[in-house]
Amino acid sequence: MSRTAKVFDALDRPLQTDPAAAGTRVTVRVPVERATAHMAGHYPGFPILPGVLLIDCVRQAAGEAHGTELRLRSIDRARFARPLLPGDELELSLRLTSDPDGRVLVRARGARSDGELAAQLTVTLEPVVAAEPVVADA
Repeated sequence: MSRTAKVFDALDRPLQTDPAAAGTRVTVRVPVERATAHMAGHYPGFPILPGVLLIDCVRQAAGEAHGTELRLRSIDRARFARPLLPGDELELSLRLTSDPDGRVLVRARGARSDGELAAQLTVTLEPVVAAEPVVADA
């Protein structure tokens, strides 16, 4: 059972991963059409992919590459350069590095179908851990 909310399933294609000493590189393509239902109200008459969904695409791809479910701990940097429109395909390039506490630092770059930069992000993710059972005092 998933311990994080999943607004939409961004990943319908396999990831390309390349483990390296400087961190794992991950590349994935995400059809923006997968989020069409969430784009209608953002903005009426000019639908674009909401930034929060782009951040969730990064989280999902990093979790799959890392082999564990990850949740967002912090958004360290986010720059949205160009909108992602219906019909676009987002190409995400990620670099994942882990710290001794198990957190995963992700530097991500998203490009539109035309190759133009859509976003640059740096986020910190952490593994989702099952809640410990509560033991009542006798």
